Amino acid sequence: SAWTHAARAQAGPPMITNDPDTPGAGVWEINTAATGGRTRDAWDFAAPDVDVNLGVGDRVQLSVHGAWQHVRADGAPWSSGWGDVELGARWRFLDDETDGVSMAVQPLWIKNWSSSARRRGLASEHAEYVLPVQIAHDLGPVAGGMEIARHFVASEPDAWQIGAYVERDCFKASECLGEIVTEHTNGESTRTTLNFGGRVPLTTTLKLLASIGSELSGEDRQQLVFYLGVQYVQ
Repeated sequence: SAWTHAARAQAGPPMITNDPDTPGAGVWEINTAATGGRTRDAWDFAAPDVDVNLGVGDRVQLSVHGAWQHVRADGAPWSSGWGDVELGARWRFLDDETDGVSMAVQPLWIKNWSSSARRRGLASEHAEYVLPVQIAHDLGPVAGGMEIARHFVASEPDAWQIGAYVERDCFKASECLGEIVTEHTNGESTRTTLNFGGRVPLTTTLKLLASIGSELSGEDRQQLVFYLGVQYVQ
């Protein structure tokens, strides 16, 4: 089965928090989804949202992530266009089986090339570099992990993001997950999201991914955060 490449303590889609796992040498992992959120007066979602990962050796992963963005404020027409493109590479330098814990770094570069999308609020104005550190450990029936990331944004305040998740097997070989994620931007308020999700096997190479959550505070908070998609691993 293709799933033998996966680590036990696995986050990533449909969660916001990422884990140190890599697909395995020569293995493709492709996540295709609709994802986004709803504030009190606006929708902001991406469909399709495509995340392509390739295992290079047992401990390295290369990734490309991009989406077609859709935004609508109440009373206004929908606006759509290309969102940001994210390029990344993950290196797992500690492994749970041999070192007692899994740890990885995953430098990311995020940029948008569409001036029209930026002008209409569909994409970020400036390039962004992200340096996450990911850690995970198998605790028996329950596995868990954390991700701590520093966001360096050109011409804008930098930000910290910290997420923690738990995962366990549940009904019919599915995986149930929960997480809490906090993002703090220098000079601005902190945003905290509580999120729950799961992965359900469809075939030996396909899984259904879904999550639903909410930001916990703030007048402009996202009252609904969601992810619905499929994962292909081969």
